[in-house]
Amino acid sequence: MKLGFVLRETFRGMGRNITMGIALVITTAISLGLLATGFLVTQVTADTKAIYLDRIEVMVQFDEETSAGDTDCSSGACLEVREQLESADGVEGVTFRSQAQSYERFVEVFEDTDPQLVEETSPDALPAALHVRLEDPLDTAPLDAVRDLPQVSAVVDQADDLRGAVDNLDSLRWTTFLLAGLQVIAAVFLIANMVQIAAYNRREEMSIMRMVGASRWYTQAPFVLEAVLATLLGAALAAVGLLAGKHLVLDNVMRGLYDSRLIAPVTTADIWQVIPVIGVLGVVLAVMTAEITLRFYVRK
Repeated sequence: MKLGFVLRETFRGMGRNITMGIALVITTAISLGLLATGFLVTQVTADTKAIYLDRIEVMVQFDEETSAGDTDCSSGACLEVREQLESADGVEGVTFRSQAQSYERFVEVFEDTDPQLVEETSPDALPAALHVRLEDPLDTAPLDAVRDLPQVSAVVDQADDLRGAVDNLDSLRWTTFLLAGLQVIAAVFLIANMVQIAAYNRREEMSIMRMVGASRWYTQAPFVLEAVLATLLGAALAAVGLLAGKHLVLDNVMRGLYDSRLIAPVTTADIWQVIPVIGVLGVVLAVMTAEITLRFYVRK
């Protein structure tokens, strides 16, 4: 196969179908950009969850009687809860904090930010509690066995905020994947139409080449390469859009959340890791669509 001929025919074909080629590039860029966004949101979700893993505890708070009378978890009521938790699957560690220790911790946290609240809170206002570290902070099933015990007044799950944030990120991820799927369908039809039009415009030339012994792949390669080239341009445009969106928009909007470590940031490295993936997926889609279209359209 003469590569020069194939490349020359590829660029000639793109010149003939410049409007459709531009539409394909833009549609491909949008679909691959949305697909990349879905991958990035998946990574952000995992990184955000990891941020909170070392912070989150579940507090199993005791009733007033147990809190007032037990300073070291030596009472039967406290030991019953502690033993059940320590023997449960999914529990990483259990730490007892007495009523006095809970108050000391409360003062430590709020004495600088809200001194009036500290002044108005009496030392016996906070209950004794078992602070439970879970292997997966989103899975509170290990706590089910102690929730209904009479000495347990409440189970305070600090993972509720994390669970809500993860759910929101998951919804965003699936929305972007859905939109990307719709854009991919549009790109497939554009590729198919572009290949059909190009093949129709060169149908006589292809017939002559086949009559003198040219292989099917030799005559059809320019059409496939047209689709691949347009897809690569779309992937490059998507990459530029992702990088520009991160530095010009996302970083400025999310800076406060990033600095307070409420959500994991999207890094430039994350984007560069996902760009080759969407590029390969785009090329595979273009080659498959072009090949299938040609097999149905060009039967000889």
